Amino acid sequence: MPKNKGKIKAVIFDLDGVIVDSEPIESLSLEMLLKEYGKNPKPNKIGLLHTPGPSKNSYQLLIKKYKIDEDLEKLKRRKREIFQSFFVGKKVKPMTGFVKLINILKKNNIKTAIASNRFIEHIPIMLKSVKADIFFDIIVGPDEETKHKPAPDIYLKCAKKLKTPPKECAVIEDTEAGVISGKTAGMKVIVVPNRYTQDQNFAKADKIVKSLSQITLPLIHSL
Repeated sequence: MPKNKGKIKAVIFDLDGVIVDSEPIESLSLEMLLKEYGKNPKPNKIGLLHTPGPSKNSYQLLIKKYKIDEDLEKLKRRKREIFQSFFVGKKVKPMTGFVKLINILKKNNIKTAIASNRFIEHIPIMLKSVKADIFFDIIVGPDEETKHKPAPDIYLKCAKKLKTPPKECAVIEDTEAGVISGKTAGMKVIVVPNRYTQDQNFAKADKIVKSLSQITLPLIHSL
């Protein structure tokens, strides 16, 4: 098996919008949740009920906008149940170029990880739905001690678990918050904008590509 002789020893993937086109499913889950409370969902200018990226205050905004009289934690639990139902026991197509890229990385002994803001229990379910659960050495999500992106916590935790210095890690992201998170952690960042994030500011990224298909081993080692 080929040895990894480049300076990048690990590639860390975001999940939503990078491996799984989950933003429409996230929005549909919120739509179904709102309808359970008799509300009429109104998409934003990008056609979603949320903005891809940090979601710290998304539920509070929904409660205020739609005047929902419900416990916050109950809302979160119900929405997670709805979201999960789209993935459990189902096959979902991964983003274009993912399968080829992940196989190249594994063939060349490059460590791989997931660093996601997604609710931690959903991550393995989503990966399994795209048959990607076998490819990653570690999975890191937010918890009480690990702040959401754009804080660098998740990426720093990944590097520590991978036993790889941040400067030898490359990050693949699709949002401005993710780019900031990876760069603040001291890593190289490749951004793959999608139709929902294309208008965000990616000036801090090391490389911008149109799809995962454009990410090659030489590109990774040129960062």
